[in-house]
Amino acid sequence: MDVTPGSVRGRLEEALSEIGSALSECGDPSRVVRVMAVTKGHPASAVEAALAAGIGLIGENRVSEGGRKIAAVGRDRAEFHLIGPLHTGEVRQALRDFHALDTLDRSAIAVEIARRISRDGAPPPVLLVEVNTSGEVAKHGFPPDPGILEELLLDLRGMGLAVSGFLTVGPMPAGGSGSRRAFAELRLLRDRLAAATGMPLPELSMGMSDDFREAVAEGATTVRLGRILFGERERR
Repeated sequence: MDVTPGSVRGRLEEALSEIGSALSECGDPSRVVRVMAVTKGHPASAVEAALAAGIGLIGENRVSEGGRKIAAVGRDRAEFHLIGPLHTGEVRQALRDFHALDTLDRSAIAVEIARRISRDGAPPPVLLVEVNTSGEVAKHGFPPDPGILEELLLDLRGMGLAVSGFLTVGPMPAGGSGSRRAFAELRLLRDRLAAATGMPLPELSMGMSDDFREAVAEGATTVRLGRILFGERERR
């Protein structure tokens, strides 16, 4: 698939139309749903094409790959989110390069983030907690247990880390009632935890190219679109 600003803009308009339809169908037409362009496996020129098409929210799955693209494009030109697993040894670079870390999936990473902020004076990132609502063992994330998640949120607050919400990856195969159940579970968890902790937790990052319609119907505030905007990734 040829990746140009025009091609990305056209596919973005199609996705936005589907998002609008899903919002209307679920009776929530005024909700704002942001589109994150996921550029994993694509060159920096794909990021440039997304920016030229009007997308200011970029997601990268790998710290090193994302860091190279951010350096090439310019960190101040978009809001860059890490949406893949983060390892302890990568925290320093992630704090330097990314504006937000969307896949906090274990307490040890939170401890390292807080330590780096305290030691290096790094600005606190926006954080999302990843929750494995599909129950698939191959997926990362905390279990969808209200008790575990409430304790985690309170611990993060004690570390001085602010959480803006949650992220989940839908089940495979994507789409249909299974996806809706997983996304609805995250929304209900968020509502329960916001009430229990007093934290607003406004962000629900859920839905990708094959299941973003179901995610929007169940309350997504951000959908993460890669293939639908850019086509298949480069083979490595």
